[in-house]
Amino acid sequence: GGPPGACGLSGATVERSYSPKLFAAGADPSGDAECSGVLNPERGLFRFTDLRSLGSLSHLRGEGYTLIYGKVLIDDYRTRDIDQDLVDQLNASFAAVRAAGLKVLPRFYYADTGTAPDAPLDRVLSHIDQLKPVLERNADVIAVLHPGFVGAWGEWHSSTNDLTSPASREQIFDALLAALPSDRMTLARRPSHKREAYGGPLTEETAFSGAPLSRVGHLNDCFLASADDVGTYQLPGEKDYAIADSAFTPVGGETCAPNPPRSQCRSALDELSLHHWSFINTDYHTDVIDGWRSEGCFETIACRLGYRFAVMGHASPEQVGRGQPLSLRLRLFNDGYARAYNPRPVYLVLQQGEARRVVQVDADPRRWAPGEESELCLEAQIPADLPPGDYRLGLWLPDASERLRDDPRYAIQLSSGAAWDGASGVNLLDAAVRVVE
Repeated sequence: GGPPGACGLSGATVERSYSPKLFAAGADPSGDAECSGVLNPERGLFRFTDLRSLGSLSHLRGEGYTLIYGKVLIDDYRTRDIDQDLVDQLNASFAAVRAAGLKVLPRFYYADTGTAPDAPLDRVLSHIDQLKPVLERNADVIAVLHPGFVGAWGEWHSSTNDLTSPASREQIFDALLAALPSDRMTLARRPSHKREAYGGPLTEETAFSGAPLSRVGHLNDCFLASADDVGTYQLPGEKDYAIADSAFTPVGGETCAPNPPRSQCRSALDELSLHHWSFINTDYHTDVIDGWRSEGCFETIACRLGYRFAVMGHASPEQVGRGQPLSLRLRLFNDGYARAYNPRPVYLVLQQGEARRVVQVDADPRRWAPGEESELCLEAQIPADLPPGDYRLGLWLPDASERLRDDPRYAIQLSSGAAWDGASGVNLLDAAVRVVE
């Protein structure tokens, strides 16, 4: 949005201010509806699934999940090209994810044990290229692509084909980014893998630019399991780089072993915030997850992963002429651990009974930083043909893809300060405007 302050508001205005419960301010809304009743996309807890033998997904949203991990073991393609059978299988699985109102974190790999072989570099690169049409066709339900392909479980260690050399790593990163649409990201298993390939860390200026540096986030699949998260951080400055860079990227993964006190609540809450986590696996390691439940921090983690937008206040005009600009000054606090990481449009909504008009405004939810209040000036041109009358104002944050745009399961719900219309995915504000001739 434009500059704060006056925000184009003149004449009589309607102002509202709120004092929501914020984790950042020391409050605990984890047991309240603004946590338990909000189910937002591309963030939170996730479950393990296998995209080559996918069971039913219909129960997951009811259990509080909008994300799944999608294993794609392709050991049967180690010595041959991707064929139509696999493509058809993947398209069907992505369609099932879409029907269930979920998004997926896919990981392709060849080695399902610690000693099984992966594939030679030329085979890996050709496979990634062959998967490009599937990834592009289904990018709407891909939250982030795991790097995969390399070594045991696609974890970028124990490669039998020297895929972990810096030169090989960079070629694989380049191939993954080329196979994805420009608005989708992949992850690095170790921060140094990203740094050696693309530099960084990211800053406000370089974030979300579409350059390779801005399109690689962080994967940690042994979170808190040892002092260096079992080899996640090995080089000087690697953890500091991860902390700085993660402010602008997706971060997620899983725990892999109990390691008290580091794996217990106090340390977990600190590290999840410090590293800006967006999603975590509840299927592994269950001892750690169960420990968080019994210690009492699990619900906080579930609520704070990723973004959590609370309305702090807004100001809008009492009336506006048809065809004239309307300005809404909106203050939002991101009380989550992280930013939204995929692009998403913002619309101002004018609602009168069942009738609804939407006007896109200049705002980017990826810029609403965690732990900060963003003051937005949302300016929209009132349609010249809008019938005069009283309209309620709302905010609509739908998915960026045409296919999912009108599915309310993929729209962002504000955690407080607005009334959620689950049928449309619109956040209705306590603000009305009279449209006059």
